[in-house]
Amino acid sequence: MARQNLISAGTDDTTIENAITGIKTVKDLFPFLLNLSAEERKRFRKMGPKSVDYVNDNLAAGNQFPSSLPSDFPLSEFGKDVQLINKLYPLLVASQALTEGLNDTILALGSDAMKEADEVYNYLKLAAKKDANAKEMVIQIGKRFKGQGKKKPE
Repeated sequence: MARQNLISAGTDDTTIENAITGIKTVKDLFPFLLNLSAEERKRFRKMGPKSVDYVNDNLAAGNQFPSSLPSDFPLSEFGKDVQLINKLYPLLVASQALTEGLNDTILALGSDAMKEADEVYNYLKLAAKKDANAKEMVIQIGKRFKGQGKKKPE
């Protein structure tokens, strides 16, 4: 039976440290970034990718017809918000692609590792029949499965 090996790679601590430093640098470049609570996220009106054109069109219209807006409407602040959104969107897309790649890679590595661990565990269970040391290790490893017994048919 062929063994699963979705990822065969390695990295060193320096590379990881450099990547984390790079992420921290990016965060430092944008000190205004927020971390909203789940409740705040629910409360705010959402703007998805399809709404970008809507917002841009309304900014253009507001700039073209400022006399149609109340005198206290913050048109320049609206313009700053829209400009920043347009500049941050490519960064969001790039960071989401990175996060998705990290998540998928860790998922694949985890799958590889779990299948390999299952294989080791099965071999150790066989070895435990003849080797007391292996038996102790099987008992220790088996604690992870305590209380998970086979499901009884309903």
